[in-house]
Amino acid sequence: MIAPKTAHSQPAEPLALFGGTFDPVHFGHLRVASDTAAALRLPELRLIPSKKPVHRDATSANAAQRLAMLRLGVSEFPGLRIDDCELIRETPSYTVFTLEHFRERFPERALIWVIGIDAFLGITRWYEWQRLFDLAHFVVLNRPGFAVANALSASLSSVWNGRLTSDVSALRTNLHGQLYLHTVAPQAVSATEIRNMLLEGASDNALRPLLPASVLAYIRENRLYTGPT
Repeated sequence: MIAPKTAHSQPAEPLALFGGTFDPVHFGHLRVASDTAAALRLPELRLIPSKKPVHRDATSANAAQRLAMLRLGVSEFPGLRIDDCELIRETPSYTVFTLEHFRERFPERALIWVIGIDAFLGITRWYEWQRLFDLAHFVVLNRPGFAVANALSASLSSVWNGRLTSDVSALRTNLHGQLYLHTVAPQAVSATEIRNMLLEGASDNALRPLLPASVLAYIRENRLYTGPT
């Protein structure tokens, strides 16, 4: 039997979520996710590979391959987990559907969607974007020295000004609705760059600083990103 909550019960620990195509996963994804979880003391951060990207071209590697690479990469970063909810869902990878899924599963946990500043600036083009803040907090990962307020659209500016908090504890005491700006160290790596390097025949020595060795070995073994599929 579950004991009832008392007035002194501690809130459930928040659940952080970080979505992307991970095509392929690289140190930029993994280090940013791991460092953010550590800096904000987030006990659980799940990487969520998308099945059907809505705002970008189709992926080069298929869902099973991207999931396999993600499993290899995450194995080197304790504290990170993978959730394949978007891969097994038939609907497109709309974030609002994903957050509804987690809100239904974890009604008493604060949800935190971790998102890069560039993606956040385009969030008004997302499906039912205004509902997102009724489901989760958003931790926006900023570049050092970048003035976010100067880059906001009019519609996003009102949301930003009304929801922004500098109190990280608000991400625990409330279930959703806050925006928190977190500056991260720049990561000079992108999946597009890695795919282009592989297409051009880059050596392992050139690629090893960009992604885990196990992921690179998987790419080589499966001959990914070497040309049209």
